[in-house]
Amino acid sequence: METRTLLRDPESHNQQRSVFTIPAGLKINSKKIRLCNFDISNTNGDNIYFNHNGVYSLLQKVSLTSLKGTQIDRVQNVDIMGIRLAHTENATQFAVNRQLSQQMCDSVFVNNMGQADLTEEYQKDDASLMSIYIDVSFMLQYLQQRSVIDEGCTLLFEWADPSVCGYNYSFTTPPCLAIDEFLGNVPSDPEVEHTFLTIIQDKLIVPPNQNSFEKRLNAFYDEYIHNVYYYNIQDKASNPLLNPMAQTGEQLEITIDGRKLIPLKGINNDAKKLALLHDFSGEVSIPAYDSAVALNNAYYSGLYNPNLGINYSGNWSYGCFALDRTINMDFTIAYNITNNVPNTSSGYCLMILAEVLRTYNRETDKVGYKTTNMVPA
Repeated sequence: METRTLLRDPESHNQQRSVFTIPAGLKINSKKIRLCNFDISNTNGDNIYFNHNGVYSLLQKVSLTSLKGTQIDRVQNVDIMGIRLAHTENATQFAVNRQLSQQMCDSVFVNNMGQADLTEEYQKDDASLMSIYIDVSFMLQYLQQRSVIDEGCTLLFEWADPSVCGYNYSFTTPPCLAIDEFLGNVPSDPEVEHTFLTIIQDKLIVPPNQNSFEKRLNAFYDEYIHNVYYYNIQDKASNPLLNPMAQTGEQLEITIDGRKLIPLKGINNDAKKLALLHDFSGEVSIPAYDSAVALNNAYYSGLYNPNLGINYSGNWSYGCFALDRTINMDFTIAYNITNNVPNTSSGYCLMILAEVLRTYNRETDKVGYKTTNMVPA
């Protein structure tokens, strides 16, 4: 099918948000919607390098709404993009993704059987010197489930506050939205109701001077959950990049409707945590095993990133477990680490990102949450 690429300017744009409208009657490819042709600069004059989330760190929230104003899908925590980017194989992370997504370098070059180095080069691939590209279809699962959109929609991009990013960025060139219009007589999607996975987040705090908690998650009642991701970002003072930090002696146990989900003390070591992430989320590519482990070694602190000025020891500690069930009563998490949270901290934050089944009916313009196991492929 022949297509042509259209570039649309925003209906409104400022440092806080950008709004784009795709009119009804325009048949577009839902899997190829992206923001492009815009540039940012650091008002401090420094270079710009991102964490695991890459250019998606610039976004605080992305929303897709119907022309009538119903919010269909959204991403409120772009950390999910860091998890998705980690699934890219090593060669692609070095060659293509490092410049397109601009995430924190996670590719390695093996010099010989006993030595490996990061492919990151000092002061290379500075985001302030590169045009920014954001794959919107990659962010929103609703767009992945669709093929041809002709009813129109509105996309709202809320930009992250500079204090969250760690640098005072500004737009030197405003973004434009690139969409691919189908040419010729292309049929619209036959389905009226669409089922897709959306991300719902929750935050659990380990208080100062403590090392554990047991809490119920109330945000997921009567919802069907596929995978749940979790990671400890500590606090802004000890972890300014908000990377997923490994914790010594970390243990997580899950109870669903009164029944323990994972036997044998739950997820209680780094190997099991990484194995379950691989099994349920798919194969991931991280710089080295020690990047997902809290090292206690005075002589080695992991691979070194010269542009961010950090070692990679314990900076890639994502966890995942599969539920594939509806939460009928309660969803409880018991979490424990060896060391107490310092009393100078505001508390260590355990982030929870759950893939929840959601539906949208184009005829009635209504959204809802599924309670059955109709997980889209």
